Amino acid sequence: MQDVNTLWEDCLMLLKKELTESAFATWFKPIKPLSFDGTTLVLMLRSQMVADYIEDNYIDAYSRAIFRVFGAGTRVRYRILIDSQSGTTIGTVSDGVDRQATKNEALSSNQAKAPYAPQQVQVQLPPIDSRLNPTYTFETFVQGECNKLVRVASLSAAQAPGATFNPLFIYGGSGVGKTHLMNAIGNQVKQIWPEKRVLYLSANEFKTQYMDAAQRNQVSNFIQFYQTIDVLLIDDIQILAGPTMQKTQEQFFHIFNYLHQSRKQIVMTSDRSPMEIKDVEDRLLTRMRWGFQGEMSKPDYSLRKSILQNKMLRDGIDMPDEVINYIAENVRENVRDLEGVLASLLVHSMVQNAPIDIEMARLVVETLVDIAPQDILLENIVEVVCTEFGVQPSVLLGKSREQTVATARQVAMYLAKKLTKKSFVEIGNHFGRTHATVMYAIKATSDLIDTNVQLARRVKKLENMLKK
Repeated sequence: MQDVNTLWEDCLMLLKKELTESAFATWFKPIKPLSFDGTTLVLMLRSQMVADYIEDNYIDAYSRAIFRVFGAGTRVRYRILIDSQSGTTIGTVSDGVDRQATKNEALSSNQAKAPYAPQQVQVQLPPIDSRLNPTYTFETFVQGECNKLVRVASLSAAQAPGATFNPLFIYGGSGVGKTHLMNAIGNQVKQIWPEKRVLYLSANEFKTQYMDAAQRNQVSNFIQFYQTIDVLLIDDIQILAGPTMQKTQEQFFHIFNYLHQSRKQIVMTSDRSPMEIKDVEDRLLTRMRWGFQGEMSKPDYSLRKSILQNKMLRDGIDMPDEVINYIAENVRENVRDLEGVLASLLVHSMVQNAPIDIEMARLVVETLVDIAPQDILLENIVEVVCTEFGVQPSVLLGKSREQTVATARQVAMYLAKKLTKKSFVEIGNHFGRTHATVMYAIKATSDLIDTNVQLARRVKKLENMLKK
C-alpha cells in the first residue's frame, strides 16, 4: 500500500485543478494526512470550523478527489488540533464524505439495475454585477481601537462566509467606515471564490426593487433572485423601519430566513443598534440580533492621524507634521470629512502653486468643518450625576444595586452615550460593565424619561449643566 502522504499529495493535485488558487491554499493545503488503513482516512485540521466549511462548500470536489485516490468507499475521520503547543487533538467524523460514500454505494446499486437512468443536470446561474467598490478592501481600511473588533469579525466572515458571524450587523454614525468594511467583505469573498454570487445594495434600493416587483406582479421572481445570492450585503437597514414598510419587511424576513438556513452570509449596516431601531417586526429584529453586532464609533485622534498618513501615502500628498496634527485634532466627526479636507488642500495647493502649510490648512478646515468643541469627559458626567443623586463616585462605579445608586448609574450611562462620542464598549469599560449592560441602561432610562416627569426634569438639568 502506498504511503498516506503520497496518496494525499495525489488527492491535492486533483483538488488544485478544480478550485481557485486562493481557495485551495486557504482550506486544503494546510490539511495533514495522518493515516489510511484501506477503508478509513484520518486527516488533521486546524479547527472544526475548517472541517465544517469544507464540507458545506466543497463536498463534491472534496469527496470526488478522495474517492478517486483512496477508493469509492473511503470513510474520513478528523483530528482537530486544540492545543498547538502540546499537540492535543480531538477526533470527529466527516459526515459529508460519509454521506457521499453511502450515496455512491446506493447510486452504484441503482445503476446496476437501471444502467440507462438519466443524470441530473445542475443549473448554471447567470453571473450578476456585485456592485462592489474595488477600492474598499481590508488592505485600504485603517484599523484603530474603535474599529478593531468589527474589522476582525468582518475579516472572519469574509474568509468563511456563512460559517462564523452570520448575520453580521455593523452599526455606527455616518462616515465611520461601515460601507468600506462591507465592501471589503464582498471583495475578499470574490477574490477567494470568484464563482460566488455576491450582491451589495442599500436597503432603499431593496425597497424600490420590491415595490417595482409588486407593481409588476413579479414578487416571486424578486424572491427567487435573492435566494440565489451567496453573500448579501445590505447597507442602511434602518431604512426598512416604519409602519409603511411592513410588506417590504415581510419579504426581507423570508429572504433572510432562506439565506440563513442555507448557510449564506448576510451582512447589514445601520446608523444605530438593532435595539434602537423602531417600527420593525419583532421577528425581524430578533434575527438581526442572531449573529455578531459590532459598533463602529468615530475615529479617535490616533486613528484620524493614521488615516491621514495612509491616504497621503496612497495619493502622493506631502504635508508637514504640523498640518497633519492640526487636521487630526480638529476634524473629528468622520473619515469622509478627513478625506474632503485633504482633497480640498490638494486643490488649493495646485491652484496657488504653493506647498500645503498650516495657514492653508486652517483656512480649509475652518471653511469645510465646524471646529470641534472640547469633548465632555466621562469623569465630568459621573461627578455631576453623583452630586445630583447624592452618591459617591466610588459607589456609583462599584457593584451596589441599591435603587438610588442603580438609577444614578443608568442615568450617567444614558448621558455618556448622548453627550459623548464614546461607544457602548468604551462607556462599559469606564463604568466596569459590559456593553450589553450599557445598552440596557440607556433603554431603561429612555423609557423612564417618557413616563416619569420628575426624572425627565432631572436628566434635562444635568444635560444642560454638562453642555455649559
